[in-house]
Amino acid sequence: MNYYRLFLLLLLGGLSQLTYAQKKVLFKVAFAPDKTYKTTMTNLTDMEMMVKGDSAMIAQITAGGMKLPIMMQMHQDVATTTKTGTLRADKKIPLTITYDKLSITQSVNGQENTQNANPFANAVIEGTTMGDGKIAIDTIKGVTDEALKAALRQMVNGIQASIKFPENELKIGDSFDQELPMNLPIPQADMKMTLLTKYTLKEIRGNKAIFDLKQNITMDMSIQDTNKGKGIGTGTGAMIFDIDKKIAEQSNSDIQFQFEFGVSGMTMSANCKAKTNVKIDVE
Repeated sequence: MNYYRLFLLLLLGGLSQLTYAQKKVLFKVAFAPDKTYKTTMTNLTDMEMMVKGDSAMIAQITAGGMKLPIMMQMHQDVATTTKTGTLRADKKIPLTITYDKLSITQSVNGQENTQNANPFANAVIEGTTMGDGKIAIDTIKGVTDEALKAALRQMVNGIQASIKFPENELKIGDSFDQELPMNLPIPQADMKMTLLTKYTLKEIRGNKAIFDLKQNITMDMSIQDTNKGKGIGTGTGAMIFDIDKKIAEQSNSDIQFQFEFGVSGMTMSANCKAKTNVKIDVE
């Protein structure tokens, strides 16, 4: 009797897996009205930087107290709150975004520095969404510095571009690619990065969809038209998407990155490792 019960359980389990494998889902990112979305992000970065060049220049650097190779670690914590209002007659949902926490702890060759002052503490981003995950910023209050406003706009735009699902339905085993170009505003420099991510739907558990992530990174950098640099990297990760709430409630990535660039007659090269975890709670 126990044998037949076990056989029945295995059969039902197999049929359940087959049903999930055949199930197709149309994934959409969206904000619901009258909700609060609390996002927390943690980033851990380790970097080892080497400097090569004329021996006299290297001696000058080390004479100033700098040890080679340069060992850097960074721990960044970010917390934001997005509040949506009631759906209006024009089908738009008003929302506000605040940056509740922005702290960075950085260590260079053992010398640690912590920055807990949040430059966006007083900022309130006001805008609207059509419920499709896209945000139209109307105004930014509490900040007068135009550079900080530009940084806030870029961060909000980056959130919107983080994942775009295809228009067609997906089933287990299906994948799609997303290319995210990034131009980083570095003074007197032109830095372009491209992040290519392949999302593969691995499993559906109830209303949760689990995706595997594979990433490729390329970088081109020039400083004052004379100094050039390049970088490449790869990464892996996972994402849990709530189908009912239409949000990526949890994601993580583990990236390895190498870059090299020339500056002032020297060549600087680095190996980087970065781990990022993002979680979104809906209230």
